[in-house]
Amino acid sequence: MTDLLKEIQEGFANLDQSGRMLPIKAMPKACPAWVFREGDKFGVAVECFEPLEVSEGFAGARLRTVERVVAGLHRRFLRLESSIEWLRNEFGLICEHMVSVGSDNAARRELLANPLVWWERWRHLLGNALVDRHSYDVLAELLAVEVLALKGIAFEWSGPFGGVVDIKTPLTDYEVKSTISRYAAVINVAGQFQLAASASKPLQLLHFRFELVDDGLSVDLVCDRLIALGVDSIMLENALQRLGLDAGCSARKEAYNLLEVRSYVVDDDFPRVTPASFVGGVLPVGVVQLEYKVDLSGLKYQQF
Repeated sequence: MTDLLKEIQEGFANLDQSGRMLPIKAMPKACPAWVFREGDKFGVAVECFEPLEVSEGFAGARLRTVERVVAGLHRRFLRLESSIEWLRNEFGLICEHMVSVGSDNAARRELLANPLVWWERWRHLLGNALVDRHSYDVLAELLAVEVLALKGIAFEWSGPFGGVVDIKTPLTDYEVKSTISRYAAVINVAGQFQLAASASKPLQLLHFRFELVDDGLSVDLVCDRLIALGVDSIMLENALQRLGLDAGCSARKEAYNLLEVRSYVVDDDFPRVTPASFVGGVLPVGVVQLEYKVDLSGLKYQQF
């Protein structure tokens, strides 16, 4: 075991949860690093002097930038952190690799120049734990909100906060679905309530079709446009955080070209399963969850 790894693992074991950052003695003075504990999180940190904004996570680890006061100075750090105590020694191996400086400090320079390159290598190495997260479903909801905002229609983006439908307005509710398939027209519906219109207002299903491109619409771009229209930036950020898209997350910068948007009226002619589909309006005894698919091919629609 190297001195660096031993010091990191001992820091995990001995630091309290006060948020204290302990300088790692095994590091050269030109490239310092710290080991820390903060609440239920522990990990290592290196200082970054460029205005980096990173927030990536998979399995039990997260790479992100934070701002902290150390020795009376306000500083920005790139942190690798976890909260899985029983794997902290194994996690220490990845932490050791992150803070290592390499020949002529080249590894540290490369890390700070592009942290996502380092992160992607580890993600693919630990491939069984890798779950890629894409943003086109959230982008679709934001674009729907933008259309309503441009029309001056009051809205509530309720989907991220556990709403039965994604977007509510005084006159109509909207459920939003999306795809990056050029031709697929089958959507997934979660539960018997998702397409159950309320008694007081109609429900529309919006189906967005995207393609992934190098330069196009992104979550961050549309959020900037919404804020310029007067949409509450705090509400948007809270919603994105609940959806797992923290500020700095690379998925928020994924670019898409919008191919089309179709709007379907969810009425008695629309294929769906609702409480009214069952005797007495309740699921059969023993059925605890319902998911199904709907083929939109051949259904009447309008452009949104």
